[in-house]
Amino acid sequence: MPRVPRALIALTALAAALRLPTLGSQSLWLDEVLTGELARGHLGALFHRVAGQEANPPLFYVVEWLWTRLAGTSEVALRLPSALCGISLVPVAYGIGRRLASERAGVALAALVAVHPLLVYYSQEARGYAAVALACAVGFLYFLDAVEGRRGALGWAVASAVALGCHYFAIFPVTIEAAILLARRRRAALPALAGVVVVGAGLLPLILEQIGGGHSDNVTAGVGLAERAKGAATSWLVGERGAAIDGLEWLVGALLVAGVVVLVVRGGARRAILPAAVGGGGAALILLLAVAGADYLNNRNTIPVLAIVLAIPALGYALGRVGAALGVAACAALLAATIGMLTDPAHAREDWRGAARALPATPAVVVAPPFNATPMRWYAPGLRAVPAATAREVAVVIPDPKRDPLAPGALDTPPAPGFTPAGTQTRGRLLIARYRAPAPTPVPLEAVDAWVRARLGPARGGAGGVLLSR
Repeated sequence: MPRVPRALIALTALAAALRLPTLGSQSLWLDEVLTGELARGHLGALFHRVAGQEANPPLFYVVEWLWTRLAGTSEVALRLPSALCGISLVPVAYGIGRRLASERAGVALAALVAVHPLLVYYSQEARGYAAVALACAVGFLYFLDAVEGRRGALGWAVASAVALGCHYFAIFPVTIEAAILLARRRRAALPALAGVVVVGAGLLPLILEQIGGGHSDNVTAGVGLAERAKGAATSWLVGERGAAIDGLEWLVGALLVAGVVVLVVRGGARRAILPAAVGGGGAALILLLAVAGADYLNNRNTIPVLAIVLAIPALGYALGRVGAALGVAACAALLAATIGMLTDPAHAREDWRGAARALPATPAVVVAPPFNATPMRWYAPGLRAVPAATAREVAVVIPDPKRDPLAPGALDTPPAPGFTPAGTQTRGRLLIARYRAPAPTPVPLEAVDAWVRARLGPARGGAGGVLLSR
């Protein structure tokens, strides 16, 4: 039985320590609630709802459906499969680094993966991003064997099929790997390639239905391509919502580049050809397609290739004392970014659980944009969308008041006649504005909708609002 390095055991334990203790500390946000609703429904209806409301393939949701039959649909239960995938990515990363170069390279890559803030973030989300990162990494590990004529083609095919079943953007590394296998090992690789093609073809009708339904429009969300490309690059350095420590992204970027420089100077660049081709090439294809008009670029859609790209600086960190010192510094900086992300409320998900607890008896609640009614009702199941309500208090729940500030005085005018402002409070990344009337007063949806469009700005109010009542 192969010896398991103590460093790998320690890094896997560190990955678990970063991912598991805070798994339920944040409430579910919109996309996670959609996963929870799929998991609570019937299995037969799951596939229909995936086609109707999702922009991802169904495999991860099926896993969640099976798992929640045993564990329920709490925050911890829904997120645990992702956390386990994120933890499992650490030993797989070690295998990739060792297969590319040496045990030291394996430890370096495992360390980067264990503490990387973007990988930690999506290991705590009830979506398929941690699963596709793991499947793509496993596929790349088998690909490294297959491309050298070892028995890895079947493992590559299975892992690639799983990756495609979790997230469509796995197609980018899988396609590049398939092309390399065809060029180098055509005869041995053809059966495996055929299996992956069959899986991809089977997903094509679902993709077309989802695109036709416009369920992928939220990727761009009114943000320009240049800004989203910059955001994706920043997320590779310091996580989903930027650095909790000012300027940390520049330090992390410099340390990662320094690892690549060491690799080139020490004559090890040849070892990085395959991770650069598959990981870097996959990232380049995502960007090129966005420029060409098939624009689905955002932080989470780059997850399939991140661990593979990190192998490039990790190879440099395995070379000599200078490389090792740079690797330790890079991991320390990434760990600081991760701890900042886990502890800074500004980097948390929207606290719909806290908002529901703050409004236990409020008879009328306004949310905008309309899709935010979904997480609000998950935590306050007694609320229903209504065309009108009669209430003495109205609460307006507004997302991201700091990231997207409201215009001065936006909340001074009440959402319906007869009400006056009664103060505001915050719950995570949500602002709750309250309005009260001296007696039960009608609250028509038409007035609420017009107020939302006029007062909350185009980002929140462009689609109008939803009136919820008990």
